[in-house]
Amino acid sequence: MAENVKTQKFTVRHFLVLFTCMICIFTSSAITFSCPGLAYRPVAMQLGIQVSDVSLYMSFVYLFEVIFSPIVGALLEKFDVRIICTLAGVFVTAAYLCMSQFTVIWQWYIAGVFIGFSQITLLWLMTAGVLGRWFKKKLGFALGLSYAMTGAGGAILNIVGQTILGPNLLVEETWRNLYMVFGVICLFGTIPWTALCLRNAPEDVGLKAYGAPIAEGEDVAEEHAVLKGMEPKVAYTRWYFYVLIIAGCLMNICGIYPQHYTNFYQGVVAVIPGTQTAIPELMAISGTLEAFSMVGMMIGKICTGILESKSVQLALIVGVVTGVLGICGIWFGGYNKILPILFGGGLIYGFIYAFVTTLLPYLTRQIFGDLHYDKIYSVILIPVNLVGAFAASGLALVNQMFGWDFFFILDIVVMILIYIFCTLCYNAGKRDAAEKFVSGTLASEK
Repeated sequence: MAENVKTQKFTVRHFLVLFTCMICIFTSSAITFSCPGLAYRPVAMQLGIQVSDVSLYMSFVYLFEVIFSPIVGALLEKFDVRIICTLAGVFVTAAYLCMSQFTVIWQWYIAGVFIGFSQITLLWLMTAGVLGRWFKKKLGFALGLSYAMTGAGGAILNIVGQTILGPNLLVEETWRNLYMVFGVICLFGTIPWTALCLRNAPEDVGLKAYGAPIAEGEDVAEEHAVLKGMEPKVAYTRWYFYVLIIAGCLMNICGIYPQHYTNFYQGVVAVIPGTQTAIPELMAISGTLEAFSMVGMMIGKICTGILESKSVQLALIVGVVTGVLGICGIWFGGYNKILPILFGGGLIYGFIYAFVTTLLPYLTRQIFGDLHYDKIYSVILIPVNLVGAFAASGLALVNQMFGWDFFFILDIVVMILIYIFCTLCYNAGKRDAAEKFVSGTLASEK
């Protein structure tokens, strides 16, 4: 008689875990990566320093993401995910609350250390790791929806931040109110959810991953949750592991490109050609290109998540093609001041923008399996985030030294390389890696 097998349905527990990832990214991650520029100039004016001195604290965030990546990856394998992620929520909350009281710039750099720990935990490792264990069906969609919250949160919280700063932001210390509000938002957007709703795996509460088969009479418990994957020491000897790292670094570069769109708009689009004389009606909407990119990023992450669940190759093709078309639209539309093409280019560029947070973790899990995913992915993130720490200033130097044409051509080359490297490591990894998989349980890995 055939065994009666059914699949795990989507439950309230699955929803709460997904919502926890979404709300943590919507609040703490969006504040960290989509809103820091709001206070750069007001703080610099109040402290009597350069804007670059203030923005330097974000380099500390990126740098300490790199440093903490393997440490947090190991901690998540050893301890309850609720403890580590709640600690991350405490750190990011405390950092922004303290920033509202800071008086000297080195204090921001110290805060960057704690924010770096929080974001490597909440944005990178918690979301990709936990959702991978809770979702067998629609995993790509769950990842895309969660990571789309950086765009959604950034769009909304930038408006909130501008309102708090007010019209006198350069002469009044309204930035202190902004940091205080950001701290409170992080408090309510992280700690209650990670402490009460998060669980490392569905087997912790007698469930299985959404869409996973359940045999009749099967005992669903943590000690029976068998995972397959490659041992880290084996993964680190495979050549496609390093090709995936290179691809991830290139993805991060593409994700940093939009940070320079406003500079391109203000220096090329909104001025009379050959001069630095502003065109008032264009300069008045200088933030619109970045806003379109934010929306595109949000849509791109959701769509990439859906596509990668169906076909990695399809997700790659769609992302790279729309990315190339998007950057060409910005390039052509910007120089010719054709705003629909310019803004449309910013919008569709969002698909390639989404790769580093949506496609990279998915590829890692597909190639190296679930068993030691947290540890392997945390090692991949070390060079990926290290590139992020230097790419922002590096890309600024590229357009300063070689011009905007070279800047855009370089992005197209990077996107083509992403397609080549991802295809290479995915095809080779899927053929080779499965033969080296071992089995283990969640309990045995603690």
